[in-house]
Amino acid sequence: MQITMTKRDEIARAIRAGHRALLFAHVMPDGDTIGSVLGLAWGLRQLGLVARVACADPVPAELHFLPGVDEFAPRRPSDEDLIMILDASDLSRIGDLYDQERFAAALLINIDHHVTNTHFADLTWIEPRASTAELILDLLLQLDVRLDADIATCLLTGIVTDTRCFCTANTEPATLRAAIRLMDAGASLAQITDAVFSHRSMDVIRLWGPALCRAVLSDGVLWTEISQEMLRQANATLEASNGLVNFLSTMHEARAAAVFREMGDGTVDVSLRSKPGIDVSGVAFAFGGGGHAQAAGCQVVGELAEVRERIVRALQQEVRASLEAPERIRSVIERL
Repeated sequence: MQITMTKRDEIARAIRAGHRALLFAHVMPDGDTIGSVLGLAWGLRQLGLVARVACADPVPAELHFLPGVDEFAPRRPSDEDLIMILDASDLSRIGDLYDQERFAAALLINIDHHVTNTHFADLTWIEPRASTAELILDLLLQLDVRLDADIATCLLTGIVTDTRCFCTANTEPATLRAAIRLMDAGASLAQITDAVFSHRSMDVIRLWGPALCRAVLSDGVLWTEISQEMLRQANATLEASNGLVNFLSTMHEARAAAVFREMGDGTVDVSLRSKPGIDVSGVAFAFGGGGHAQAAGCQVVGELAEVRERIVRALQQEVRASLEAPERIRSVIERL
């Protein structure tokens, strides 16, 4: 009987044959990409590989408790035979660290859970789980890596942050089983949730106040913006706006939420969230980004007001279409 090799099998085989690996987190990193990269790096080192970690942007302060986080730097490949990009749906998500010549000299591997992935790597494993960290756990178990407290803490952080502590619609029994396995291996759910969700700085308060005062609800879409001037007035960095879109999405009347952040380089970072039944991933993909049905994002070249107007209009169209669909179905049924 012929046995079909899965993408995970192929990646596991490539890792067993490898010697040196460079692991990339995506720009403006979150807990899933940072936790996945660190968890995999610790696992590869158990197998005897040299593993380095890279990210174009600084790691958010709330993730500084993770073991190995101080190793992150905006580094480029050197003599690695494996380059692995985790939790990123396209190559642009690693920012300006891409080096065409050096990337071509190594095997490029992409592990991701976003359905909008563009399949840019030599080996691509895409599975729409609640977090990329769950995929890394499966891979490490296949490689017979011993789960220790460091690996478990990194991976559980990825799960907890991407599911908003198991509250997202894509949280499944398998997600909870993975979390239990990581807790059994030494990860502290209490420590992770406290570090990630229970600490806010004065920068956040000074920035969120004006941003919330500017919030607009129109046709089911709730949005606000963070301009460079707002950052200067609050004496804050863009990091202080992390989590704002999740807060907006909790408003009962909002079917979709958006935060527009002026980056200062001619681009606008857009974070999107939605209630079940509203798919914002298509809107993000149309503007060069990607993500999940209820959580997506993109970076768009243009002025803040112009980008905001275009994307809010697209979100409103998506909300209207989702609300009209059940009515059309009922109308067809009534005519039968």
